[in-house]
Amino acid sequence: MLACFRLALQLYLFLLKSVINDVLQYFNIGTPMKMYQYIMPTLLLSAFSLPALAESLSNETVSSNNYVTVTGYLGARLDQDIKNDYSGQDVDISSELAQAVSLGWYYAKNAEGELIFSNSKQNFSSPNDFDVDVYVQYLHVGGRILFRTNSPFSSSIGLGMGATHFNPSGSRYDAKFAFSGSISAGIRYQLSEQFALRSDLRVYGTFLENSDELFCDNGSCLLDASDHLYVDAELLAGIEYKF
Repeated sequence: MLACFRLALQLYLFLLKSVINDVLQYFNIGTPMKMYQYIMPTLLLSAFSLPALAESLSNETVSSNNYVTVTGYLGARLDQDIKNDYSGQDVDISSELAQAVSLGWYYAKNAEGELIFSNSKQNFSSPNDFDVDVYVQYLHVGGRILFRTNSPFSSSIGLGMGATHFNPSGSRYDAKFAFSGSISAGIRYQLSEQFALRSDLRVYGTFLENSDELFCDNGSCLLDASDHLYVDAELLAGIEYKF
């Protein structure tokens, strides 16, 4: 049974890697090697935690179903450049410090619900075109599958969906909302009954549809990214408190 669970998760991780690669290449974002350096170690940690999931599923002792968690994170946000259809040039997007806070709650045995808000101030620039500082913010709701062990270490994988908010610094350019989805993988080290250390890797995909133009001022826009997939990856570390 444990071998079947391990095989299933390893297949899932292989397919997940393939999907990320295919999507990015389809939208001409390029091979995401920089992201893979952070994505694959975290996903592999989840793969090796699979026997713990089978063990916990067969264990009749159920964790308290009344808990709520709050986690504060700091980390780095990594970006792939995006093409500006107005000029045909790539827009360079800086990798910057990210801050996030999440609210988690018991949903089912070995599963949690999650609401997360993430923020980073990033620079969007194009040679001889524009240079704009933008607060790129995510508000997502989703869930996590937990892979518990008999040690203080555990891991998880998760999915989420919600909105991306492109909010240019200052008041000159208009803000923009767009639909987005996310996948995540994480590890947790339990310090005590209430406190834990957390580290998460999250990949966000924002779907920019037809007529999705950014940084507009009185009808004149700097960036046309219609029909593009805007991809962010975050590597976060933080402290969790359980109520």
